[in-house]
Amino acid sequence: MSLYNIGIKPFNIGKITLKNRVGVAPMTRISATEEGFVTNKMVNYYGSFAEGGFVLIITEDTYINDKYSQTYYDQPGIAFDEQAHEWKKVVDAVHSAGSKIFMQLQHTGPLSQGNRFANETVAPSSIQPNQQ
Repeated sequence: MSLYNIGIKPFNIGKITLKNRVGVAPMTRISATEEGFVTNKMVNYYGSFAEGGFVLIITEDTYINDKYSQTYYDQPGIAFDEQAHEWKKVVDAVHSAGSKIFMQLQHTGPLSQGNRFANETVAPSSIQPNQQ
């Protein structure tokens, strides 16, 4: 079987069946609102990949709490029920094109580049990352 055939052959990730192996890896977009809410720009961005034939889309890193996990300004969050509800717009856009979507959950650790909730960071180690 050629590599091309492998790429277009359906396969499963657990209980999720994908029509092919064409996906979108997570990319930082910085296109949420200041409060971490989904925007129409995000709905259109993720929806356009699904409409273009990408069957698996992985979101940009999404912060998980409102104190220490935001990494940069205008990063999307899923820390509040209201934020989670807004993601439905993205999910619906992707699903309407027949694609699947996974969310990349993220906690900044010591590398915050901008957190509107806190000035200090929290990490499992006191070793600083030295700007890496």
